[in-house]
Amino acid sequence: MVTIREVAKLAGVSMTTVSRAFNPNAVIKEETRQTIFKIANDIGYAPNLSARGLVTNKKFVIGVFLSSIHTHMSTYLSEILSNIHSALPDDYLLSVEGIDRISNFDQKVKNRFDGILVVSQSAADNEFIYKLQNNHIPMVVILRKIDNSEIDNIYADDEQAILQGIRYITQQGHKRIGFIAGRPKFRATIVRRRGIELGCAANGLTFVKQAIKIGDFNPLTGKKLMREILALPISDRPTCVLCANDDMALGAIRACYEQGVRVPDDMSIMGFDNISYAELSTPPLTTITNPIQKMANLGIQRLISIINEPKKERLLQVLQPKLVIRQSIAKI
Repeated sequence: MVTIREVAKLAGVSMTTVSRAFNPNAVIKEETRQTIFKIANDIGYAPNLSARGLVTNKKFVIGVFLSSIHTHMSTYLSEILSNIHSALPDDYLLSVEGIDRISNFDQKVKNRFDGILVVSQSAADNEFIYKLQNNHIPMVVILRKIDNSEIDNIYADDEQAILQGIRYITQQGHKRIGFIAGRPKFRATIVRRRGIELGCAANGLTFVKQAIKIGDFNPLTGKKLMREILALPISDRPTCVLCANDDMALGAIRACYEQGVRVPDDMSIMGFDNISYAELSTPPLTTITNPIQKMANLGIQRLISIINEPKKERLLQVLQPKLVIRQSIAKI
């Protein structure tokens, strides 16, 4: 096993200098740091994180807590986790858990992480978030707006994005709008529905009551609820259905296909999130891109920053989603 002593000898520096080179916050000439890194790489040396943790009082573990982890998690959440993992510094491990599974905070959370990224979808997460705050555990909350001036928060302006989508739908000549919602208590559902209501009012559209369906972000649910909308008399149907996420929109497209309803000729459909499968559907799905990669990168960068320098002013960053026009909305 290659030791720090061998690296120090080959680099012509002390073992303390080698140790400092692997501490991103240590003051050391960059030329010396890079020389040590090259030698370490050449001879196969890896720093002992456990020993380094004793010196720096760090565990080198970041917790990512989702509102819930379940079998039918949306594709969007899996893409968030992938982006978080990609943004993580090499010397950190990632631990993922659902907030709804935390029955013993002291045992499962306290003193186990250097910091926590909370991917929050619901106000039900607030109790957990405030426990983190009261225990002075570094955290950043992403995805959902938090009404607390002391908590770092990064989220996307879903309401404005929906309003942008409604304006486009209006420009295509649509007058009657349906909605397949997500889980009722999730912030995304509440904000996106409010955006539709405001957009319909501002543009003189009819928000068809019989075509407002409560879903759960699952594609099979999207398929089932679209069938219910298609069961309405043609004169009562909306001409365009917005779905609270792309997974349900893809399910809705499938329901139309099975019922012989052509998308977009007979029914237009819009999603939200711009997951990787959205452009592969038939037809390619018009949707709203959610800046998850930027959200994940900023969240991890900010979390590492406040772990290293706790006394920072609160960060509030609102990201802007964008409409992605493909082929699932007809001009009528």
